[in-house]
Amino acid sequence: MINTGIVDLHFDLPMHLYAQRHRPGVLATELLPEFRAGGISVVVASVYLEERFLPDALHVALDQLARVYAEVEESNDFAICRSYEEIERARAAGKIALVLGVEGAEPLGSDIDLLRVFYELGLRVLGLTHARRNAAATGAAFSATASAANGLTDFGRELVRESERLGIVIDLAHINAAGFDEVLRMTTKPPLVSHTNARRFYNIERNISDKQIREIGTRGGLIGINSVLVSSVEEEATLDRYVDHIQHVIDLASIDSVAIGFDFFEFIHRGWSGEERTEFHRRFPGVHFVRGLANHADAGNLMAKLIERGFDEEQIEKILYSNAMRFFQRHLQLAAADERRPLSVRRSATS
Repeated sequence: MINTGIVDLHFDLPMHLYAQRHRPGVLATELLPEFRAGGISVVVASVYLEERFLPDALHVALDQLARVYAEVEESNDFAICRSYEEIERARAAGKIALVLGVEGAEPLGSDIDLLRVFYELGLRVLGLTHARRNAAATGAAFSATASAANGLTDFGRELVRESERLGIVIDLAHINAAGFDEVLRMTTKPPLVSHTNARRFYNIERNISDKQIREIGTRGGLIGINSVLVSSVEEEATLDRYVDHIQHVIDLASIDSVAIGFDFFEFIHRGWSGEERTEFHRRFPGVHFVRGLANHADAGNLMAKLIERGFDEEQIEKILYSNAMRFFQRHLQLAAADERRPLSVRRSATS
């Protein structure tokens, strides 16, 4: 069976390392054993800011990235990768490749030049929103209807254009329907929805509709299935229902359109106070963790379930690994030197 390692398209690793910054070595001592047990080879590690940090978004985001760099530096088991070639080199060396992302453009404020700063720090995947509106776009609601009719702002459109120029993937997870459509109109490369679920089984705007699934498939894009929003009913938050979401994407798009974006969160949730958990569920009702899929060490349970459900070796390899790697190969190529000139130089040249 698959021996190439599993790719996880979304994990709030920087947020966790920042929260645990008083305890150095968390990556190597606590998370590495889970990654190894689950056969994880590549992780998109995304900066996420809780509401309380938004007034100081840039500072906290940079601190989160600093913690990732510091923890990776202390371990021989990880590598921060900026290109497909670096991912392949890391894997060949037996290391877990980390691709840096940002979930929500709040750290950029409305300053397009900061995008280049984050790019140089290794940012390669940018989700414009979480479940809120910011200077770039509007997030999708955690309800069947409610999102605003407006999508991207002028700044959001500028971010999309500059991201595509630099080689930063725009992640459509969390964006509302209007923003989703606008990004697809503006971009030419295959799109990504890193961590989502099908509205067919859990009908909230945060999840992806049948129409959107077909559009991603038509464009040759990729949809990662997450472990948090598989059902609004706790008893139905099972591995079987998780695989139902995978199968639904395959049925509407293709086997080449689906991947994994676990979005593991239970261990963070478990560490919160009762008050913090209550506030979280008030803001995000219907979040239920999948039994048997709590963290990366449980990835083998998903593989076993896929086998039980009749997926063959080639299909499982595509779902867990090769679809995502093919996507990285197409997107994560360092731009030519002439195209990577600073914005100020390009503006002078065109003025």
